[in-house]
Amino acid sequence: MATPHQERSWERAEKRLDFYLRDRPIATVGLCLFLAGFYAYSCVVDLGRGQPWLKALAWNRTRDLMADLGARTADLVQDGEYYRLLRYGFLHWNAGHLAMNVAALWAIGEVLEAVYGPTRVLMLFAVSTMAGGIGSMIGGGEVTVGASGGAFGFLGAMVAFGWRWGGRLSPHTRRWFGPLLWPWVAGNLALGVVLPFIDNGAHVGGLIGGLALGAVYGNRVTDHGESGDLARWAARALTLALYVWALLQL
Repeated sequence: MATPHQERSWERAEKRLDFYLRDRPIATVGLCLFLAGFYAYSCVVDLGRGQPWLKALAWNRTRDLMADLGARTADLVQDGEYYRLLRYGFLHWNAGHLAMNVAALWAIGEVLEAVYGPTRVLMLFAVSTMAGGIGSMIGGGEVTVGASGGAFGFLGAMVAFGWRWGGRLSPHTRRWFGPLLWPWVAGNLALGVVLPFIDNGAHVGGLIGGLALGAVYGNRVTDHGESGDLARWAARALTLALYVWALLQL
């Protein structure tokens, strides 16, 4: 039985969540547009190398092209090109691969951004993508591209939010950050086991990265969930530095 104080706290959290859900998720929208733009850039490069336009638009990229644009390849990372541990997340093999990952990021990111805010969402994508790259290397993956490590990081952060802050949410809202997510996480990991072309090492790494970051994040929904101004500005600076570092290698 909830106390009156708990019920008031739940009501405030519900109102804040509803308020931020009505906002446009600028980080999620920007991230999805950037991924689409980077795919368009890869199409232009492919056309410049003599690929017919239809194949350049929709068919699989070659390994060499992906490596030139920043794919995570085991040999090049071991040679010190560590920026690939982030930049591979901006690349996709084909239009279907891009559409799948953008759909996943959009579906989860809209809620995640309402909870954490835009800067933390961008940091979460970067850290989860890098954790996914490391997971892929540990799992023996030779070449990895795609934003799915970041998408699994989004899932991990949702679960972590429910674990850390769920007690400050009403039971109805809390289940969206826990029991209703677990079958989705388990099902997607199982799919990676069944389909050999899916890099489950990147998925597991991204999930762990998202869980870890979500476990230490503040939030802007629950009472006493927000971190201080200094921590927020430090996160913004670090987020910007990570993305600039990865993109300057072009």
